Amino acid sequence: MRVLKTELRRWLGSARVRTGRVAAFAGRYYRGLSYLWNLLVWSRISAGRVGLLPVELPLEVLRHKGVTARPPHLEVAGSADADTFSRGFAEVYAILFANLQSEDLLSSYRHAIPGPAFRGVYLWDSAFIAQIWKCWDPQAARELLLSVIELRDGDRLQHVVTEFSQSRYTQPPLVAWSAMEVARTLDRADARAFIDEIYGPLAAYQRWLDAHRRLDNGLYFWAHPYESGVENAPRFSNTDESVLRNTRAMAAPDLCSYVILQLDALSEMARRLDRPAEAEDFAISAETLRERMNALLWSERDGLYYDLDGAGVHVPVSTIASLLPLWAGVPDPNRARRMVARIMDPAHYGTPMPLPSVDRSAHAFEKDMWRGPVWINTAYGVVQGLLRYGHDREAGELSYRLCRGVYQVFREERQIYEFYDPDSFHTRDLRRKRGNWWKAFTLGRGPQRDFVGWSGLVNTLFLELLLGLAPTPSGPSICPRLPPECAGMRFSVELPWGGGRLSLDCEPGDGFSGSWDGPAGSIPFRTNFAERIHLGS
Repeated sequence: MRVLKTELRRWLGSARVRTGRVAAFAGRYYRGLSYLWNLLVWSRISAGRVGLLPVELPLEVLRHKGVTARPPHLEVAGSADADTFSRGFAEVYAILFANLQSEDLLSSYRHAIPGPAFRGVYLWDSAFIAQIWKCWDPQAARELLLSVIELRDGDRLQHVVTEFSQSRYTQPPLVAWSAMEVARTLDRADARAFIDEIYGPLAAYQRWLDAHRRLDNGLYFWAHPYESGVENAPRFSNTDESVLRNTRAMAAPDLCSYVILQLDALSEMARRLDRPAEAEDFAISAETLRERMNALLWSERDGLYYDLDGAGVHVPVSTIASLLPLWAGVPDPNRARRMVARIMDPAHYGTPMPLPSVDRSAHAFEKDMWRGPVWINTAYGVVQGLLRYGHDREAGELSYRLCRGVYQVFREERQIYEFYDPDSFHTRDLRRKRGNWWKAFTLGRGPQRDFVGWSGLVNTLFLELLLGLAPTPSGPSICPRLPPECAGMRFSVELPWGGGRLSLDCEPGDGFSGSWDGPAGSIPFRTNFAERIHLGS
């Protein structure tokens, strides 16, 4: 049976067409039946649940998809929002599991779909979804990334692949970055084996980008707005995409930032594989690209990075892409401080649900897809940038508001969504490419539901940024960044790795106390805001 499946998989790979709505529909039909079976039998997500308690995931159900441990479990006390956090946190993992696909005719690895409406392996979706899985099952995270690499077209990682169709485009090159983050959760031998397996294809992908997506000025461009993942952003198109800018002539700050993240990851991979010359080459390329971005994409007037058109003129639209260079370490500290001031300003990006996809004060802002709503994946990237520059307090505040927003919308509407309203904790005002009849017919008029998917990154933000949890060989460490409004609250987390339970009490004045209950017994601790403490024996 395995040999037959391998041959069928190879045949489908050779028979796929590049795009084509009929083929895409066929792929959706086949995978829709499979997903419906998993949804009904193996997981109960929102609609049919009795009451508000999150679904439990018994081990016998988890093992059906190769998962051998229960997900992290959160309990919160000391706040009227306690149940909001614990229920939303559990729902993310329930949907994450439902969207995990077993080895099938598409891939020989487990892989993830972002949500029920999106059938196939998507490049940057998989990179972000792996960051959610790594906190639960690092091996599943590893396979998600291997599935993207397995389905490459020559040296190009593809935008999306289904059983019957594939894309002619690529997508944000974030697999190498994601892979290094996953490798840090593996033991030394497994990490080395994983890096050794992926380094060659990812280095070849970087060479492909250099050959096919690099301009003469050394910066990178999107071949089509759909490559960017933010296709109806005002920097690229009008709302319904009936008018598209020629992106092939535009140097893009988001793509350049993603390429830097890839180069940094490849440099670290090469060092771990004892290839110092290659590591140095990638590091030099990353630094050179940073210099070119600062020289050509920075607007001193606005304190942001903009696209540069073919005439050498900035496209002065303030979007989330203008902030992503923080993630890649592009600006100097003075420029970074100017960007942070805009990020935290409620009139710009510091909205109640923070980090909208377009500056809240911009004329182009509207609550339609990438023209204003909050997307957790790009918000996650900006938060990582804040950490990179030592802005722990701002990173903690924004992360808490992102988590609270997603969990509160789930409490009100019983769904995890694709994107969110920056002003309100509901989705009634959100639209999807208004005026585009095809998108309305195929995907509806608003955000997709059960999108875990990168919206599940709120759980990763909660564990890794707000609690600051990190595994070490001798036990976990924490570096809490919970904001002052959490004073009086207690957070308790049961973790699948280390077999332990963390209890954390938030005290007035940036103090934290609690205990780590692990195999070696109970270890009490005290620490302060953004102060890392090791809890191992």
